Amino acid sequence: MKKSEWSDEQLEHILSQMPEVKDHRNPHEVYQNVTRKMKKRKKRVWVIPSFATVAAVLLLFILAPSFVNKMNNSEINSADMAKDNTILESNSEAKESTRNDEEMSTLQRFEDQERDEDATISSVEEQPSQNYVVNSVGENEVLLTYGVYLGGAMFPSIVSVVVESDGENIIEQWQKHIPYVNEMIRENPSWGIDEVPISFFSDFSEVVTKDNAKAVKVEVDNTIHTESFATAQTAEFTHTISSFRYLVEDFQHVELYQNNQQGIIIGQSGIVENHIDVEKDTKKAYLYYKNEQSDKKMLALTYEDFNTIEQALEAMKEDTIQGDFILHKTIISDIKEVKQNGTDLEVHFNDNAALENSDNYILMLNAIMLTAKEFDFDTVTFYGNIDQIGQVRFGEQVRVPLAPNPL
Repeated sequence: MKKSEWSDEQLEHILSQMPEVKDHRNPHEVYQNVTRKMKKRKKRVWVIPSFATVAAVLLLFILAPSFVNKMNNSEINSADMAKDNTILESNSEAKESTRNDEEMSTLQRFEDQERDEDATISSVEEQPSQNYVVNSVGENEVLLTYGVYLGGAMFPSIVSVVVESDGENIIEQWQKHIPYVNEMIRENPSWGIDEVPISFFSDFSEVVTKDNAKAVKVEVDNTIHTESFATAQTAEFTHTISSFRYLVEDFQHVELYQNNQQGIIIGQSGIVENHIDVEKDTKKAYLYYKNEQSDKKMLALTYEDFNTIEQALEAMKEDTIQGDFILHKTIISDIKEVKQNGTDLEVHFNDNAALENSDNYILMLNAIMLTAKEFDFDTVTFYGNIDQIGQVRFGEQVRVPLAPNPL
């Protein structure tokens, strides 16, 4: 090469004036090009060894006069060098091929994993996000239900657990599991469920009345002054008693004892109550509560009683606000007609009503069936422009649930 007449500063200046080289392709396009080339597995062109060979030939040509006497040895050495280069290229190509295979295997695993994750996400999205009712229990299981409040003693509700039977009567099992239910509630404060107010009571037991009916005997804590209860405490106390109306066993009433004597005054009415009837049908409707910190929806009873099932269903189409809290509507599709056919309630949705097999519509049907249970219906038959939502088949009688809100 000729000796350069440019200084380092001049060279730097010239290089700085060259146009900027920038790849304007987006990352997805680059990824596709790389993937496509990897799949083609084009044979690598070994530029560096070829360049080295050309340089060696030029060097030999320039120095030939000085090495005439050693030409034979040079030819032998050149042949050995070519052989070595061939072996090196072969080994390098084998390593590169192995590396490409490994990269292809990794890429294939990544793509397979993406497909599996997409399939899993799709499967999860198609499933209901929550279970809202208990429809049945096993042969060796028992259903236990507990009266609680939601949203800081704002809305009455019932929570349910299904446990393996230990052979004792259901009231003993009910009392035994209160600590476990309260522990579950404490571990999930975002649900907005108040604990079962066990502090009012000291003991529960099953008894038989004079007419051979089953009843629950409740021993009220001797330190509790029920006659001084404010309205909220009275409601909480009596709502706990309502726990037993959802049990599979048919209890007639709850007998109230304190200081070994039957009869207590609840609140400031001055009336002595010997027992509280277990109401199977309170004629209430079901809305749902959802705490802001949680996605869990809890079915809740309205404070208001209704004269007819039609009135209750109308109330389920509107939100209810209580202070800073809200109960959300559960009926989100247009109902054309409601018919009573003995113990079966027929619910006819409009022909163009929005109906789909998703969480909100499963919640709607469960709320309607629980409300029908409040009005002494045994089954509900739904009619609409869909074959099935959740486990409910349209056009067929479906038994009302046993209880709401399984934990």
